[in-house]
Amino acid sequence: MIKTIGSILVFVAVYFDLFSYWKQISKTLREKNSAEVSFSAYIMKILHYLCSTISLAIFANWVGFGMEFAAFIVCLITLAIVAHYKPKGWKLFGK
Repeated sequence: MIKTIGSILVFVAVYFDLFSYWKQISKTLREKNSAEVSFSAYIMKILHYLCSTISLAIFANWVGFGMEFAAFIVCLITLAIVAHYKPKGWKLFGK
């Protein structure tokens, strides 16, 4: 049962990874400015790393776990920096 959960988390992680790229591409095409960073794309990446680290722990792949955990921490730091420099009054959901 636990390996089934691990397998599902692998597929969910891939989904979040692909969705994060889609969010960034769609925002760049909509804004016509590649300087814009999609905040929600980073949230998708964080969810990807979270699912990956859990699934790698389930399968006891400690090298992969360490790599994904490090990326998770760096992504959290990046998200905090991006959020800090968003304009005043900016909201993630809503206009």
